[in-house]
Amino acid sequence: MTRRPGGATKGRASGKAKLPFVGSAELVAEAQANLSSSWTQNTGTASRQQFVYSQAYNLHLVRQFLEQGSLLTHLSSVAQARQLKPGAFVEYTTTFDPVELTLALDVISPELVEAITRFSVKKDYLSNFPIGGGHEARVEHAEKMQLEANAKGELARAITNAFKADTRQETTREYYGRLATKPSLTVITICDLAHFIVGDPDRLLDGTFTVLGKVISPVEKDVPTFSRNKLLRNLAPSALDDGIDKLNELIDQAPEVDEKAPSEYIDFKLDSRVRGSSIRVMPLAVYS
Repeated sequence: MTRRPGGATKGRASGKAKLPFVGSAELVAEAQANLSSSWTQNTGTASRQQFVYSQAYNLHLVRQFLEQGSLLTHLSSVAQARQLKPGAFVEYTTTFDPVELTLALDVISPELVEAITRFSVKKDYLSNFPIGGGHEARVEHAEKMQLEANAKGELARAITNAFKADTRQETTREYYGRLATKPSLTVITICDLAHFIVGDPDRLLDGTFTVLGKVISPVEKDVPTFSRNKLLRNLAPSALDDGIDKLNELIDQAPEVDEKAPSEYIDFKLDSRVRGSSIRVMPLAVYS
């Protein structure tokens, strides 16, 4: 470290360091800053400068190293994506769309499914409430109702929890970054929920973000939405499409509202595939 006239310092340091996902590399760092305190030769007052190497600073060094070594691809097209292999580093800026399944599971919680199931059972029992038979018959009917409601409610809750576990909803989330349209390219960004410093994984849906990440799969075409699940991957995409079509048919059978079909008010969709080309990326950093 050397001192320059005018109260400025300049330094240069080099050494070997291990960077995340990069390995051992020779790093050279230069620092130059104006000192806030004055230099007094008469008293020999010394000035001290302190550097804090934060996670953001280390990520900056990683990105700088990749950029200088031509190891970072600024992804924006299908042609670029087809040249990439798992392990390649990419950077892209996009707005994110949620997976419709994720939104559905956020709303249709195990508690809600259990409550709806219990309500349905009790509604059926109340419609068949015994008029005659006295007090004992009514107590017996109520006890059967409660037992069946509890049993079916617990089963429905367990099935919903198993469904959420299969979709790995509790630990990770997928976000779709639409980078190109003609031809279409979707970057499936897989985020670990534990790494959201704001504690709100849906914050990524609120604006435009830049991602520095590592490719974990090559380009695929029309990937099934459930391809990464353990059990649901065995469900044919056409089966999901047929189920959604049947649901939309039931919606259309509901009474019209202001001379309009219910489908004009409810746009229920759950795409069975990621349409077009897609590539999966594990982010190292997401920032605005």
